[in-house]
Amino acid sequence: MIDRREFIYRVGLTGMSLPFLNASSIPAPTAKAKSVIYIFLNGGLSQYDSFNVEVDKDVLGKSTILNSNVDGVRVSNYFPTLADHMDKLLVLNAMKTNQGAHPAGIYKMLTGYNPRSSITHPELGSWVNKTLTKEQDSLPNFVSIGKGRAGTAGFFPGQWAALPVQDPEMGIDFAERNQAVEEKQFEKRIDILDSLNADFEDDYGTKDTRSYMDTYASSLKFMSSKDIDAFDLKRESERIVGMYGRDEFSRSCLLAGRLVERGVRFVKVNLGGWDYHNDLYSKFPANAKKLDKGLSSLLMHLSQKGLLDETLVVVSTEFGRKPGVNPNRGRDHHPDGFTCLMAGAGVKAGQIYGATSSDGQEAAEGVLDVTDFNATIAWRLGIDPNFEENTPNGRPFKLANRGKARKELFS
Repeated sequence: MIDRREFIYRVGLTGMSLPFLNASSIPAPTAKAKSVIYIFLNGGLSQYDSFNVEVDKDVLGKSTILNSNVDGVRVSNYFPTLADHMDKLLVLNAMKTNQGAHPAGIYKMLTGYNPRSSITHPELGSWVNKTLTKEQDSLPNFVSIGKGRAGTAGFFPGQWAALPVQDPEMGIDFAERNQAVEEKQFEKRIDILDSLNADFEDDYGTKDTRSYMDTYASSLKFMSSKDIDAFDLKRESERIVGMYGRDEFSRSCLLAGRLVERGVRFVKVNLGGWDYHNDLYSKFPANAKKLDKGLSSLLMHLSQKGLLDETLVVVSTEFGRKPGVNPNRGRDHHPDGFTCLMAGAGVKAGQIYGATSSDGQEAAEGVLDVTDFNATIAWRLGIDPNFEENTPNGRPFKLANRGKARKELFS
């Protein structure tokens, strides 16, 4: 457990952003999505054991094929529940990246840039956070749920990084005032702190001290937010809880749904463990079951709430796996022709976009670079993918690098 000071320190380091911290506030008149739920499958999902089954039979290994609720759209046998929800999903089967190692592949997928020793780029969620946060927003606009990369702000100020929630059951510790301290007493302490900070700012103020004071102020505002109960899954109805079940990933998806319902712009949900270089067919089914249940429940929940039309749900991974099963009964890394998914916000659901060669070796039709993927998400939120921000040294970088929004993916 952590005390309140540690709570404020942690959210400061990880970037709990709140609106009065100079967001870019660029208007988004073309936005069709209000929020994004970004499910990241760390490790490299095997496309040939999941959603790209229209390849030569020997490429599928031990996987078999299931028909879905959409004619002509099929999935592997490990996703029986999602098979009944493919009418809500667009399958992107010709994704491509130039990175084949995990750290570099994850970095490229989430930032749109190749790693450099001289700079750290912001993740897409940080761009969204900095660009779309407005003064009236009561919650952070970039939240990362689950174990894994939390969501760096890169060369942006730290307040634009993700607020991490490691365990969806725990929510945010110490975000409420200790009841042993009366409200008036608490407010008096804050007034004293503000006075001391103001004097210090006048005499010794620097960019770093102002950033610290802004972080403290944003933490206090978060503590008093009317929407902070969105992080408390105990407040959810029994019907919805029953629909998701007790698995941690499913509960993470439930929390993501609650957050976008309260207006959070970008929620990342992590599900790792997909790096099966050996014994894939004894290990893959358990993780696939988590994704099958969690994603299906999320799509049903958002649809029932009327939120799917305004929420873009994406599923990505850093790269795919080779079409051949190796001698250790696993699949090795393959960056050319992997699979991602999209749902909601007017996406052309119930379809497959792109294809690999029949032998699974390369993306052959409808190729989608990871920079295009990021550009498309930004565009659907009403953000210009070519929008530039400068590093502290004055170097300009575009949100989506050289990526182009693929508008044909939407109705």
